[in-house]
Amino acid sequence: MNKRLLAQFRLHRLLDANDGNGNDLGGGSGGGNGGNANDNTGGKTDDGKNDDASGKSDKKPTDSEAKLLQEVMQKKGDLKKAQDEISGLKEQLKAFEGIDPAAVRKMLEDQRKAEDERLAAAGEFDKLKGNMVKAHQEELGKRDQQITSLTEQLQSAQATINELTVGAAFSNSAFIRDELVLTPAKTRALYGAHFDLDESGSIVAYDKPRGAAGRAPLVDATGSSLAFDVALKKIVEGDADKDTLLRSKIKPGAGSNSDGQLNKGNKQPEVGKGMARISAALSQSAD
Repeated sequence: MNKRLLAQFRLHRLLDANDGNGNDLGGGSGGGNGGNANDNTGGKTDDGKNDDASGKSDKKPTDSEAKLLQEVMQKKGDLKKAQDEISGLKEQLKAFEGIDPAAVRKMLEDQRKAEDERLAAAGEFDKLKGNMVKAHQEELGKRDQQITSLTEQLQSAQATINELTVGAAFSNSAFIRDELVLTPAKTRALYGAHFDLDESGSIVAYDKPRGAAGRAPLVDATGSSLAFDVALKKIVEGDADKDTLLRSKIKPGAGSNSDGQLNKGNKQPEVGKGMARISAALSQSAD
């Protein structure tokens, strides 16, 4: 990582440890060196460059580094906002918990029968039927509208979280950038169904796409979920069409021959069924 960008992240961690206004909350003194104002390090960082007492580098970050730091903080804020929104929607859905549909239907039926008897005795049976139908339709309409509205809000919030987590992982993947011939968007269309979020909001990779039988999470020797790039590489290497997806490791030049046949007769490598599969995945994603 660029040393100036590393210094900015150190400054961000330092601010997280105080009250957000640059005031130390305790546990440190003497300019941040553990109370020893005469630290023999001379204010140097681990790379030998001089830093001031707050941990700032003597060099300002480049525009791209500052923009990257700003985007990271913005995404953290957006993710927190989306998670809060989902929590609020779940609280609203709890209003329907504990309701026994059978008991409600019985109560309504008892009320209907009592009203039927009262109106029938008064010779107003037809009016009763119209009133009951109208009331029933109005009640069903209100309930359906409420459920539809809450469902749409929940789906929208979930989609936002997916973009800020799984979507960001594909966009920032070093494996896609350095080793695949696909763009992040096309890679996500092809392998996005292999990744989901757990209850804590962390990305979990699976050996098979969503809905496949015998689907299992990809874990390391300790049982922890594999990191995104590690998991994606494992998934791609298990794909029968991996040769059409991975970049060639041989540098181009006179007499180079990446597979022993590329220069033979000036034939171009066949695309194979892998690209057709990618096109189909992109079509499904567009639908």
